[in-house]
Amino acid sequence: MAPRCYPRTCGSARSGGIICFALSWLILLPCGARGQTCREPHYRWSEKIDTALAALPATPADIAGILTSWAPRSVARTDMCAPRAGREDSVFVLTGWVRRIQLHESDGDWHIELTAAASAPVTECIIVEIPAERYGAVYRAARAALAALVDTTRLSARGEAAAPVQVRFTGAAFFDGYHQLPWPGAPRPVLHGHCNASLRALWELHPVYKVEPPRR
Repeated sequence: MAPRCYPRTCGSARSGGIICFALSWLILLPCGARGQTCREPHYRWSEKIDTALAALPATPADIAGILTSWAPRSVARTDMCAPRAGREDSVFVLTGWVRRIQLHESDGDWHIELTAAASAPVTECIIVEIPAERYGAVYRAARAALAALVDTTRLSARGEAAAPVQVRFTGAAFFDGYHQLPWPGAPRPVLHGHCNASLRALWELHPVYKVEPPRR
């Protein structure tokens, strides 16, 4: 004989069954289907072009310190819409030697590779990026300031500067996890310009809000 069904208990049983069924389908959905609410045109794009942090005071930083002591974030290329967190909510100012500039990236950014010293290997670099002018007057001014300091008409076909130029950059910290291999323990990033020495090299200033000559 089937057990008697009282209204309250039957309703709970039916609700539980519906919830379990829904959860089972959610588990079976591919990652792409579950992430359909993320519609960024590029990796973490809203964070890369945001001007909201531009008015914050800048904390001094240096390239050597970034490459030796800034712990990587756990975000990877699947985290297309990950919000800023931790150090990424702060603005930093640093001085470095411009070694390479890519002016025609697919997302419109100016991609700049910096080393701590003019004679340092180009692979010991970090990246700073200036978004396109259409995203804010602050980026128009930053690009104009960089072009006044570095002759962008004399870059090689690969973007190398004719000679290293020392420049001071102010911008928001950003961890570019798109280039972090998506499995635990992967020691190096991939295809991050020349800056693949370690996962710490995925730390960038992105976006850059201000470009200046070095302070003497």
